[in-house]
Amino acid sequence: MRKILLPALLAALATPAMAEAAGPTNAPLAALGEQMHDPERQRDMALMLRAMTEVLLDMPIGPLAEAAAEMAGEDVRPIDPDMTLRQMTPEADRIGDEVSRNVPRAMQAAGSMAEGLAAMTPLLREMAERFREAMPERD
Repeated sequence: MRKILLPALLAALATPAMAEAAGPTNAPLAALGEQMHDPERQRDMALMLRAMTEVLLDMPIGPLAEAAAEMAGEDVRPIDPDMTLRQMTPEADRIGDEVSRNVPRAMQAAGSMAEGLAAMTPLLREMAERFREAMPERD
């Protein structure tokens, strides 16, 4: 089953619309890969996501919990309106550090994937064309 699904998935990814948008050399993916490997960009992204994490940890969760219960059609349990996720989670203070540490690694991996896809794009386009030619005409 995997032998059939993987080529079909790859062919679907290499549609003519993607090929047209990406251009003949697929420069956008290659450029994205380079940007993701840039240590300064990784540092900036890690700092931004750490700041966002800290803000989210300090947001009151009562209104969110009430809205979620109402959407689910459940009874709303009383929650301290000033309760934050940081107060509920004993180890929440570590989350910002973990985000800062893991974002550069994740960006490095994403950059490698983008560069790999950029390198594979000509083969994927060729495979899509071969699939298109091999498929019977629709009535």
